[in-house]
Amino acid sequence: MQQYSIEFFDRKFNFVYRDTATDLTIDDDYLAPAQNSVEIGPTTDVKFGYFIRIKRDTEEFFGVVVESSPGKYKTKIQYKPFLSLFDEDIMFDTNYQLKRVDGTVNGVSQKVNQYSLEQVIKTYIEQEYVNNSDTLQNLPISVSIGSNTKPWGFNIKSDVEGQHMAIIGLYQVLLVNAMKLYGIALNVRPDYELKTVFITISTNSSTVDIDGSLDNILVKTLKLNDRPSGTNKLIVYDATDLTRTPITFYVYTNREWGVDDTDRITPVSKDIAIATPDPEIEDPIEAFALAALDIGYSQLSGLTWDNLIELEIIPNDPLIRPMELEFGQMISLWYNGDQYSSILTGRNIGPDIITLTFGSERIKFTKRRKV
Repeated sequence: MQQYSIEFFDRKFNFVYRDTATDLTIDDDYLAPAQNSVEIGPTTDVKFGYFIRIKRDTEEFFGVVVESSPGKYKTKIQYKPFLSLFDEDIMFDTNYQLKRVDGTVNGVSQKVNQYSLEQVIKTYIEQEYVNNSDTLQNLPISVSIGSNTKPWGFNIKSDVEGQHMAIIGLYQVLLVNAMKLYGIALNVRPDYELKTVFITISTNSSTVDIDGSLDNILVKTLKLNDRPSGTNKLIVYDATDLTRTPITFYVYTNREWGVDDTDRITPVSKDIAIATPDPEIEDPIEAFALAALDIGYSQLSGLTWDNLIELEIIPNDPLIRPMELEFGQMISLWYNGDQYSSILTGRNIGPDIITLTFGSERIKFTKRRKV
């Protein structure tokens, strides 16, 4: 069995240490960055915060050291994916969300974001890790955007009434929800010669077709759901006047949503919410409608991928090419004449098997069905 090459670099991409390993498993979960471990030779050169590169053939992983425990004969290294560095709180401006009135959609006045979700994510990453006045917090990264998603909304409210700022998790709130609701992923490409980590924020509009009946897929595990989210009927009340007639949104069979009671998903799964209108909007009816849309976009819109699919394949599979698929890649799995759609959100790299995980749920919380 070919060994993995393991290399370490400091924060300026200066080479530090190299070793090899044979029995190695890497859990790379976009929705919840996991901690992995590897044992290398005895060394004190590898420090907390250094970069780690693991490579074998087409398989490659880039991460950051979170713990180094030197011993007499071995050093145990704990590491996480590079993007785990963004798992920190930020002060978020809620005004980035749906704000400006522009025509009508879904039966009520529409609000259009001034900035795309990708641009907002880029702004906060650069603010925290590129242009930070505390230069020790800056990282050797270059951020670009490859798509332009709007309108969007997460229904994030200010922590202080009457203001428009909230403390949220950059990764757990902004990045994870961008993936779950809109299929937006951050794809990381380290360049060891340029000593820069290139990050692209983008949706992936293409779809990869996978034939689930072929023998190259060793195990298929499916947890299927024909609804775009747990809620397909949302009743929204006005916080300033709870006796006002509420606005009801419905989810349709084409996974769009609006106020028309036609072509709906069944059985009904109802939820109730209360919207707080913007006091700056003079017309109370319009203010309520726009606030209701905020909640609608955060709970009903986008790409809520409920079809959980796990595929176990060999690392060098020539048909699926598992290491070439990027997070956010949409797929259609064809099996027994049926089509199942989902999106790549996780990858487990083992010595003999790679497990690709598609969907916004995780199998440890659900019942497995292997086919």
